[in-house]
Parts: sequence; structure tokens; C-alpha cells
Amino acid sequence: MPLHVEHAPRPITLAWLDAEEAILLRCTGIGSPPGDPVPERLSSDVPSRHRAPGHVRHDPRVRPGGGIQDDRLERRREQLLESFLHGVAARIPPGDSVVLLGPGPAHERRVAELRAGDSRVRRARPVESRPAGRMTDRQLVARLRQSAGVAPERRRPSPDETG
Repeated sequence: MPLHVEHAPRPITLAWLDAEEAILLRCTGIGSPPGDPVPERLSSDVPSRHRAPGHVRHDPRVRPGGGIQDDRLERRREQLLESFLHGVAARIPPGDSVVLLGPGPAHERRVAELRAGDSRVRRARPVESRPAGRMTDRQLVARLRQSAGVAPERRRPSPDETG
């Protein structure tokens, strides 16, 4: 195999994940079409996490023991979240380097899933994860370019900015 083919840069997929949505961007590297990659947005059907209403007074004559319904709802929410995130991971091409971003533990669980899947099929690819809050499309494109080693796009100042 020629050396230049063996060390050709891999395409990179960047995924921003949380329970409500996933945003995927892909950069194929050299020879990719000009312009920024278009984000692919995937919405989930995962219900929001149940939040406690704060301090609630309880009647001391009533025995504690509620929570069965809440446990069932939380288990169902976790199943839906797992299914959604598994579907997102399935959309990442197997030959791509992967950068996963997100605000909670969802992106960390996907890193573990991708690495385990790669290990099962004896595939080695870079998979990294970083915590990140909600990001704009431009911020995601900039992060993808940074991960791909592409210099950031310099914008020309408008005539108003040059003073």
C-alpha cells in the first residue's frame, strides 16, 4: 500500500449531543466541497427530566413510599434516551475520527459505546469527548475546523469596521 494512502487524513464527524437534540457535522478533509459543512439536526422524543417541585409539606400520618411511578417514568426516559443516542451513533460513519461534545453525561456514554463497538470489530479510530454547553452552528463549524487542523476562516472587516 502506498505511504500517502496509508497516512491520508481521516474524515471527521463532530456530534453535539444532549437529551433534546443532536447536531452532526462532517468534514471529509482534502477535496471536500468548498464552504462550511451543513449541520444535520436530529430531534429526540425524550421527555424532559422530572424536576422536584421544591419543599412539599407531608402529612405525618401518611406513610412514605411513593416513587414507584417516578421510577417507572425515569426508566422509560432512560430507555428513550439510550435509543435516541444509539441511533445518532449509528449515523457516524465507521471510518471517521469522532469528536463528541455535550453538556451532560450523554456524550461520555457514546464515547464508551463507540470505543466498545470499535474494539469488537478490531477497528482503531480516534474518538474524543469534551464537555460543551449549547453552541451555535458557527461555533460548531469552528470546532470542527479546529479538530480537522484547518486554519480558521478569516473574515474581512467591513468598511464600517475599518473606520
